[in-house]
Amino acid sequence: MHQEALALPPDYLRIPDRLNVASVTVDRHVAAGRGDRVALLGDAGAVTYRELQRRVNRCGNALARMGIGRGDRFFLRAPNSPEYLVTVLAGLKIGAVPIPTNSLFRAWELEHLINNSEAKAVFTTPGLAGAVEEVWPRCPTLKHAVMLGADAGAYQAFEAFVGDASDRLEAADTAAGDLAFIMYTSGTTGKPKGVEHAHRWIVGAGEPVVRVMMQLGEHDVCLQPQEISFMYSWGCGFLFPLYAGCATVVYAGRFDVDRALAAIERHRATVFVAVPTIFRMLLARPGVEREHDLSSVRMAISGGEPLPGDTYHDTRRRFGFEIFDSIGQTEIHLYLGGRPGMPIKPGSMGTPFPGHTVSVVDDDGREVGPETVGHLVIRNDDPGLTLGYRRMEERWAELNRGGWFYTGDLARKDADGYYWYVSRSDDLIKSRAYLISPKEVEEATMEHPAVLEAGVVGIPDDMLGQRVKAFVALKPGYQASPALAEEIVEKVKGVIAAYKAPREVEFMQELPKTATGKILRRELRSRDVR
Repeated sequence: MHQEALALPPDYLRIPDRLNVASVTVDRHVAAGRGDRVALLGDAGAVTYRELQRRVNRCGNALARMGIGRGDRFFLRAPNSPEYLVTVLAGLKIGAVPIPTNSLFRAWELEHLINNSEAKAVFTTPGLAGAVEEVWPRCPTLKHAVMLGADAGAYQAFEAFVGDASDRLEAADTAAGDLAFIMYTSGTTGKPKGVEHAHRWIVGAGEPVVRVMMQLGEHDVCLQPQEISFMYSWGCGFLFPLYAGCATVVYAGRFDVDRALAAIERHRATVFVAVPTIFRMLLARPGVEREHDLSSVRMAISGGEPLPGDTYHDTRRRFGFEIFDSIGQTEIHLYLGGRPGMPIKPGSMGTPFPGHTVSVVDDDGREVGPETVGHLVIRNDDPGLTLGYRRMEERWAELNRGGWFYTGDLARKDADGYYWYVSRSDDLIKSRAYLISPKEVEEATMEHPAVLEAGVVGIPDDMLGQRVKAFVALKPGYQASPALAEEIVEKVKGVIAAYKAPREVEFMQELPKTATGKILRRELRSRDVR
């Protein structure tokens, strides 16, 4: 069993009774004389912690003037921007409840979110306001709209909203267990769930990631090129760097290989936070690593979905930085992962971070031994765990039982204590009585040099029960053909047991994904029953 080598202070994960996320991510640094450190970097220049505090205070006073107070919910539907981050922190500081939402949410999802949360206000942009306007008549609690950016259209612009508000503001005296923010899941299995988090989350979830995995110091610069409405980005690309007192880059707009690498080079980023799809997009560009100076990057972090071993090796070889894979959920954040000083097993999720009790259990809730597939669970008294699902008590009770929170993932643990992802609990394929992990087949499929991404599902079959089918997106320069499909299948048979190999391959321009970049296997399965 691997032993944690990192020395941690005795008060590690000690959560005070009174705690406010904005206070410990911004005010604490200014009070300690660190106000001149850079907090935010971006196209508009650098923002120090002292200036960030002033902006947060003005926005907090403006929220109060609007009528937003302790416990009141408001949501944000916009690309990343300094104003977005300021508004989130301002809401947290006054004890209100910000709700970051993915800009790809459809109107019906947005309507559910507003009514489920009883949100009073929205901060958005004119380009994303259409869905809000469509559902507003059916959302009785929604009263106010503020437009981030210069062009406000018929609504109040952010600068006018802040106006002459004072830049002095005391943080609300919130308890560690008070509701701080709500993050809605992407809704791939039905209505999005409102995952409620307390102020204690910044310590319970943040300390292990900041100290153990990212090991952030004052000179670090973090860059993540996704919306912060994604829990992984919300922590590693926004609140955790501020909690650590270092800088984070505000990356606006959709991911683009050249823009992202140019931002790393320009801001001398030291930590690159991404998902496997992004690493694959980097690898699909021959020679791109020679077009940008990436020497500042001391580590990369991967999350959102498992990082295939070949993607790990190829990225490390070509770009020169170490990648630490991890797994997390909206309900907590990262809780398993690799980290500096610990041997890496490519393809593994790593081991639990200190402070998180994680296990693999059978259908009856009993812990299983090494190499046995079971339900991946987290102790339900974990200080970083969600308070529950907003107004979905029955669903929460289904997953929170017997002292464990059931993540919905299947996994196994090896003899060294490393965890290995198998599948979502309802994604496992049963063919000819064999249980087959779609992740294992996907990784084998992506070893073929033509394959950019693969999604593997089980298709109903009268003889086999389910037959294995692979949906494949190709790298630039390759053309779909029956011959290539056969070649891919033969490649898989050379990597894993032949019975696990796809019976058929279907080529797609792009695989369907959730708003946070995870492959939608349900949608792939539905293609064969339409």
